[in-house]
Amino acid sequence: MRTDDLSTGFLERYLPARLGCGAVAVTGIVKFPRGSSRETWFVDCDLRRGAARETQQLVFRRDFPGGSVCPMPLRTEFDIYDRLKGSAVPVAEVLWYEDDPGLLEGQRPFYVRRHIEGDWQIPHFQDPDPRYDRLRIELGREHVRKLALIHTCDWQALGFGELFQVPASTRVCHEAIIESVERELAAFQIEPFPLFLEAKEWLLDNPPAPASRISLLKGTNGYGEEIFADGRIVAMSDWELARLGDPAYDWAQLQDFAADVVIDGELVWGLQPALDYYEEISGIRVDPASVQYYRMLYSLIMMMFCHNAAIPVVRGTDLMARLCWPSTEVLYRAQCMMAAMVGVGQPPARVPGQLGG
Repeated sequence: MRTDDLSTGFLERYLPARLGCGAVAVTGIVKFPRGSSRETWFVDCDLRRGAARETQQLVFRRDFPGGSVCPMPLRTEFDIYDRLKGSAVPVAEVLWYEDDPGLLEGQRPFYVRRHIEGDWQIPHFQDPDPRYDRLRIELGREHVRKLALIHTCDWQALGFGELFQVPASTRVCHEAIIESVERELAAFQIEPFPLFLEAKEWLLDNPPAPASRISLLKGTNGYGEEIFADGRIVAMSDWELARLGDPAYDWAQLQDFAADVVIDGELVWGLQPALDYYEEISGIRVDPASVQYYRMLYSLIMMMFCHNAAIPVVRGTDLMARLCWPSTEVLYRAQCMMAAMVGVGQPPARVPGQLGG
């Protein structure tokens, strides 16, 4: 175990004041094995309040020792959850953010949220047997319903205009993303990327149709990112690529829930049927051509966060695989996507590449 891993001793000293109880006994600590952006820890606690006892399950979220893959600050991730608290969008309840050096005992800053019962894995979802086609359709429809909740929420009232750049109009949502990605990349870039500039210019010269509206956007979403219980999404997770803009941005980053399902020779589910259902329940029309545009734009985002992951690797301060992989293989895939966009070479087999939280 790394010396900076969360320990029972630290947690039992730290948690009583935060939880407002007399004592805390930590009965379990599990580090979530998935996720390439940040660390996630599950902590089981027994709390004592006088003679009363209760059990709580908490989730701790923090950056890797070398930082996060995505440059979004950990505090911003916390603020997203905090602003969505009490909204129609299902998310885990965040409890507090901790960055006080006097309390951290040398630990890295983290935030804490309540554990929600459920699982990202869905039995048989990826089983190609046609017996599970209806399962794939129903889970896809459930995910579309939750995307519609995100895209129709009142992001202004929830304060997201304070967290994210607000596009000047529905016509320039793509420009706002390109500008922000270029600005973020410039903040830590350590080598030139001529291909990034070529792809950026191509995207600006070939804009998508204006968005139907400006919405809160989640970023990476779909299978592997959301928490399910009894066939329903109980928590939307992984908000590191969240922003404001065109809903097509989220459809471009959708994982697996809009894959084609053909029954008796008829396409009953896929991108267009999913978009039709989405428009029916949300009133928002998304052009499939705009989805393809944002898939191409995603290569710029990949370039940005993969290069960010490379910084501690190049400096030798953190050589963990979760940083080495995006800073090499995934960065190469992003470059292949950009090259194909401007007419050089072929795109990788899977577009877009996803990291997951």
